[in-house]
Amino acid sequence: MIAILFCACVLLILQVLTPFWWWIAVVPFLFGLLFAKKSGKAFGGGLLIGAVVWGGAGLYFFLTSGRLIAGRIAAMFSLGSGWLMVLLTGALGALVAALAAFSGYLVRGQTYTSDKT
Repeated sequence: MIAILFCACVLLILQVLTPFWWWIAVVPFLFGLLFAKKSGKAFGGGLLIGAVVWGGAGLYFFLTSGRLIAGRIAAMFSLGSGWLMVLLTGALGALVAALAAFSGYLVRGQTYTSDKT
């Protein structure tokens, strides 16, 4: 849990300080590569990291100043409501982060052994 909180804080700082959106994949990938002990923990940790950071950021921007923009983008996607756009943003961030963390776990090679043939 400490590793998940640490990665979420690092991701939040990088998202705020740099103009790059792809940190949502890089930081959970490193989490899966370095910290995850099981594949389910990697996927779930990445899911939580992405949902908290991107969902929280989407909610923050929606509540502070982005109602108009979220409503217009939701209309472009035929969602009907800005709230659905916020949920979609959080879900997309969670899915990207979960798959990145799972990929990092698989790159480490814990699930495959060479003696099983």
